[in-house]
Amino acid sequence: MFQTLFLKTSVILAGSLFMAYIGSRISSGIFQRALQTGNPEKIKTTMWTALIVNIIAFLLLVFFKSNLLLSFVFMFAFTLSSGFTLGIYTLTNPEAVQKATAITALTTLVTGLIASYSGIDFSWLGKILFFALLAVIVISVIGLFVKMKSGLNRIISAAAVLIFTGYLLFDFNNLAKLKNVAEANNWSTALDFAVNIYLDIINLLINLISLLSGSSNN
Repeated sequence: MFQTLFLKTSVILAGSLFMAYIGSRISSGIFQRALQTGNPEKIKTTMWTALIVNIIAFLLLVFFKSNLLLSFVFMFAFTLSSGFTLGIYTLTNPEAVQKATAITALTTLVTGLIASYSGIDFSWLGKILFFALLAVIVISVIGLFVKMKSGLNRIISAAAVLIFTGYLLFDFNNLAKLKNVAEANNWSTALDFAVNIYLDIINLLINLISLLSGSSNN
């Protein structure tokens, strides 16, 4: 039924995004009820629980990579728990979430088409994106301990948006290169690509929400 690597990857990716959506809806409901009942502590507990589950699921996904069935289980646990972090955004700034979701969907579509059909080799982006992302992570970690101006936070979010847009081009391009490689046409390879593209999309979405939320607050 799913004869090509692209179709296999698309199915896993669609399932992962659906699980993230379910997670965001569940967490949004929990947070809303917590606020209505005057129990904001439940929001913090839920967020920490989701974060711990998210980290453990991702580590197990990497560790049990050779077991395809377990990999799928941990992949969907990872995406469901990562969706929980979106619930707080949906509750606090739904307009930014809607705009960011639309932009993310359009960006994913456009980068996928460009990377797959332009004939351009985007492999040169790999090292540039890696070091750019590393710089953003370092600055973000410093920001946990040193108070940064809102303008700098917006610059970091904008940089992250560009980086993950670049990663979408990079990962879609790598996927397109393997379309005629029979050895790569399997569910294990598709899962690897789906994980990478999912991370690109979810990080692009979160940083767009942060950027748009900052803009709306000014």
